[in-house]
Amino acid sequence: MLTLGLDTATDLCALALVDDGRVRFEATLDVPRSHGTRLAMLVEQAFEHTGRRPADLDLIAVSAGPGSYTGLRIGMSLAKGLALSTGAAVVAVPTLHALAASASAHGPLVAVLPSRRGEVYAAVVDQGEETAEASALAIADVDRWLPSTVVALGGPGADRLDGIRPEVPRIVLRPSAVAVARLGERLHASAEAEDLASLEPLYLKPVATSQPRGIL
Repeated sequence: MLTLGLDTATDLCALALVDDGRVRFEATLDVPRSHGTRLAMLVEQAFEHTGRRPADLDLIAVSAGPGSYTGLRIGMSLAKGLALSTGAAVVAVPTLHALAASASAHGPLVAVLPSRRGEVYAAVVDQGEETAEASALAIADVDRWLPSTVVALGGPGADRLDGIRPEVPRIVLRPSAVAVARLGERLHASAEAEDLASLEPLYLKPVATSQPRGIL
């Protein structure tokens, strides 16, 4: 199976091409707010580097949220476009679930992403399964929400929780397109492909928008 993994839910723009379990190409760019200009370029580089073609794709696994509104839209749009042009199946991968997949710790752990000021996204993942689904939380509410059984927490938003449950070890969890690809293959094996017409990112809360000036 040839799987393309896409992760644009954070400031990192990440892509991986996995061929029958082997990572053939992986790239991660840490250039915030540049996903729209760089993701398609990474896709081209992946196929050029491996000698494969988009038509060879069997599956596209895309990080579905929560995360950056714009980043999620970019990743999801590219995944849909590739699927329509190649016939590949698409699977939406929960962002926090994939983030936790990079951990070496065993037992329930908390994956954390930053949200708006004073808030985080968090989920509890144990043995590759979410045991407390992704939630948008005010930082003041995290201590009450955090299960007593967790063995560690980490992720790009973990620094916002300094002082909360200091006895819980902090670990490094970094977004990974390889993790998205491999988790996508697992999810695809147990469920039908996503319906492209109805597939949307998981935002967890209403998107903040502003009215253009001069328009009533």
